[in-house]
Amino acid sequence: MLTDIQSAVHRFSGYAERVIAPARFRWSRTLPLAAFQCREPVPEAVARDADYRPVPLGWTWGPAWSTCWFRVTGRIPDDVGGHPVALRFCCGTEALLWRDGVPHQGFDHNRELASLHAPAAGGERFDLLIEAACNHGLGTSTFWWDTPDSQSRWRSTTPGRVTACALVSPDDVVEQLWIAYDTARRLLAELDESTPRARQLVVALAEATRRVNDADVAATAAEALEPLDAVLRAGATPSATSCIAVGHAHIDTAWLWPLRETRRKCVRSFASVLRLMERFPDFRFLCSQAQQYAWVEEDAPALFAQIRTRVEEGRWEPSGAMWIEPDANVPSGESLVRQILAGTGYWQRAFGTDAPQRLLYLPDTFGFTAALPQIMALAGLDTFVTNKLSWNERNPFPHASFRWRGLDGTEVLAHQTPGHDYNAALLPNELRRGETNIATQDRVGADIWLQPFGYGDGGGGPTAEAIQRAQLAGACEGLPRVTLGSAAAFSRALHTRREELRDAGRDLPVWDGELYLELHRGTLTSQAWLKRANRNGEEALRAAEWLALTGPAPEPATRVREELDEAWKLLLLNQFHDILPGTSIAPVYAEARRQHERIADATSGVIARAVAAWADAADTSGLEQPMLILNPHAVTRGGVVDCEGTPVAVRKVSGLGATVVDRAKPVDVEPVHATESTLANGLIEVEIDDVGRIAHLRRAGTSRAAGARTPDGPAPLNQLVLYEDRPRSWDAWDIDAEHREKAMPVTEPVTSRTLVESSPLRAAIEVTRLIGARSAITQRYVLAAGSPRLDIVTHVRWHESHRLLRALFPVDVRSGLATYEIQFGHLTRPTHANTSWDEARFEVCGHRWMDHSEPGFGVALLNDGIYGHSCHGNVMGLSLLRASSFPDPDADRGEHRFTYSVMPHGGDWRAANVDREAHALNTPLITRPLPANRAGSWTKRHAPLTIETDGGAGVVVSAIKPRENGDGLVVRLVETHGGAGTAQIRWGLRVRSVRPADLLERPRKEAVEHTGDVTTVRLRAFQIVTLVVDVG
Repeated sequence: MLTDIQSAVHRFSGYAERVIAPARFRWSRTLPLAAFQCREPVPEAVARDADYRPVPLGWTWGPAWSTCWFRVTGRIPDDVGGHPVALRFCCGTEALLWRDGVPHQGFDHNRELASLHAPAAGGERFDLLIEAACNHGLGTSTFWWDTPDSQSRWRSTTPGRVTACALVSPDDVVEQLWIAYDTARRLLAELDESTPRARQLVVALAEATRRVNDADVAATAAEALEPLDAVLRAGATPSATSCIAVGHAHIDTAWLWPLRETRRKCVRSFASVLRLMERFPDFRFLCSQAQQYAWVEEDAPALFAQIRTRVEEGRWEPSGAMWIEPDANVPSGESLVRQILAGTGYWQRAFGTDAPQRLLYLPDTFGFTAALPQIMALAGLDTFVTNKLSWNERNPFPHASFRWRGLDGTEVLAHQTPGHDYNAALLPNELRRGETNIATQDRVGADIWLQPFGYGDGGGGPTAEAIQRAQLAGACEGLPRVTLGSAAAFSRALHTRREELRDAGRDLPVWDGELYLELHRGTLTSQAWLKRANRNGEEALRAAEWLALTGPAPEPATRVREELDEAWKLLLLNQFHDILPGTSIAPVYAEARRQHERIADATSGVIARAVAAWADAADTSGLEQPMLILNPHAVTRGGVVDCEGTPVAVRKVSGLGATVVDRAKPVDVEPVHATESTLANGLIEVEIDDVGRIAHLRRAGTSRAAGARTPDGPAPLNQLVLYEDRPRSWDAWDIDAEHREKAMPVTEPVTSRTLVESSPLRAAIEVTRLIGARSAITQRYVLAAGSPRLDIVTHVRWHESHRLLRALFPVDVRSGLATYEIQFGHLTRPTHANTSWDEARFEVCGHRWMDHSEPGFGVALLNDGIYGHSCHGNVMGLSLLRASSFPDPDADRGEHRFTYSVMPHGGDWRAANVDREAHALNTPLITRPLPANRAGSWTKRHAPLTIETDGGAGVVVSAIKPRENGDGLVVRLVETHGGAGTAQIRWGLRVRSVRPADLLERPRKEAVEHTGDVTTVRLRAFQIVTLVVDVG
């Protein structure tokens, strides 16, 4: 039985839909429509001269992803009486209205009206073009919430459907009545019927209904609006929280649509926002991705000029700091810095001082590295906003506003939007949800929160209805005090409120460390090829900058910057939080492959030219078989390298430097001994079993095996296990905890095991195994002379469906913590599941290495592009491949090549140089044969800088890059071991001056000691230090 409230809501809802809503137009007149179809988009100038054919209402069109241009011509009636006139149009897809050759407004599922004249005089002629894209807001995909008709339509070859093309005259008073009536009945639905407020709303709605003449709604609308205005604007309760509502159009830079459609989505959404700004002076809008502005500037310059005007007025916020909204797990620390440099730099060039940046806005990113607070602070960003933590599947995130403390101790203010939706329409249930959440999460009385509103993911943005709802909620009992404002205003208010709370002795709570999202764990592995391509692109760009800028004949910084700018922008673009995580449709990844090929072409060209310059300047006098060796890592190292197909042992190459060696004078090293099943090099000993696993691994000269102790001896390592991988909801996104219940270990004997390489410097055993229903894996166990690690070079022919492939290493270590490399440092995480928070972290992000150690002994796993890690008890794991079917039905199927390594060691990972070995795996030494007996400008060794540290510091060079503006270099140092200390930089370059800077390369107050060719820098644990270096 319905309660009184439910019955009232039902009655009022029906009246609103049947009587008030249809009266929102004074009149409506159907217009003739003509169409021109094309498979690919064409410019407006081409469409204007195309041949159009008449089409009727109800006409269906397609196929998906095609384009149709519609032409609407006519004349506004003479008798409009000074009323506004609009075009009502719907073709079942997204569309854009053009006027006078300029994008005017978007059409989509949530907006069918475009104002033409407000008011119209009568008699005006119009000739309008509408560019329609045959996709809806979420591409062409359908979901469980879609109606059967919608699902059927989008499976057809003609999903577009013209359902409206009319000239209408909106009645603003009826529209206000509709919104007030709808807001009141929706608020009523949220209340307990025993409350006085519920009774007030029932009385007001009943009175408004009584006053409406259903035969002439327009004539009675103003009178009917009076009781609703009175009850909705009577004032919020004293306990109401303050909500700042900012317009927003979350546009995924790619997801269920390709990049080309994103560009059109941006133009449509931005044009619609500009039209709303003409109507609502207090409306503010936030858009956070600089890449999207750059596209609009290129694709629609007249529209961009309108945006620039609104930015100057302070009504349009280009804010969010980064080039795009990236994934924050997989990109390197340096990539996150470049995201800010590219985004902030663009906005400064486009909008000048009208676009100051203090906010990092990442509403939909799948978790956040503990390195971000320091990165933010060093770029002048003091406020972080997200919505995604509300998606936690196990543990509700406990705070709305809090202090986020990063890896190095830096704090920024952070806000998890309590409305739990960045696509809000500002309905009463949404606003009350936010207020309810902040009541449970705000423990100190901050009482202020941000609510982004506007249809998003696929764009569209705010509607006039949502803005008017916000105005009604400004002083409405039962709702928070809603103010239309800006993200900048919210940031200022949050910081002010924090200072007040701190002065009162009740500061905001602290969250220390990473913001782990308890969902979407599969994004660390899906589209695995792209993760490796991203890693390769990051390393190649870093190497190209260093080699070109610091060689014997350095290239001008401006040239290097300009040559690599596009490659950096493409890398940053493909780090978007639905591209790099592997959660987009297949066409997105086809384009990503092409773009990564362009990155590789750009970097390889710069690297080849720079290596040639190093080689041409090398002195080889007295050498019989000279060879140039370049070290891309900042630490001095040696190893076995390949030169013209022959392994060569190298003793020492300076970090970021070069050495010339004589291959005719080999280095003495302990040789590698090998059989078909064993490898040994004097440092480690390996045995491979008949299944292709590591049956035995130990450090030479010790009796302790790396494998966990069992009654049958050490447990084998590199156990390959398949799991059934069918997540409940989000296929490419998720790995559910229950997947472990359906493990399928690969235990069949190998189909082959062969000693494929055997020399004193390197040996390799190759095994091939069948896995799953149709897949095979070939792994080459490679051991080089002098190396403490065993490389597992892997080639997979992967043809599974809904399977996860993982490599497990049950090791002989007892520790409650494991250590993982992350951006600009490392994290320790529990290996147990004592709490629900620990249990939820069954799959975590690691970068180049993870380590599980106890005093005196440990085992490390290294990789060249794997990010899904785990350590449960003593079982270390790497997630190698997935095989999801949505949104890309063929995701990851095909061939994969990657390498991971296992490294037993004494002491802890720092003493064992685990991080150095991981860098060596990812940045192999570069070699080039040289002509003998040739004079040159440098002999034996050349290094642009060397670094010596004391204390507990472990300092690496994150970048040697060109300055963003002007000549000179930028050198970025990072302490990654978690210990404070001093770093002495000895320069091999002619250095005129060294100045500390922030990440935007602006001067910092801290002083550095620079005398002669030595610069001394003091670093705290995990500190990032950026130096601007003038050379020459």
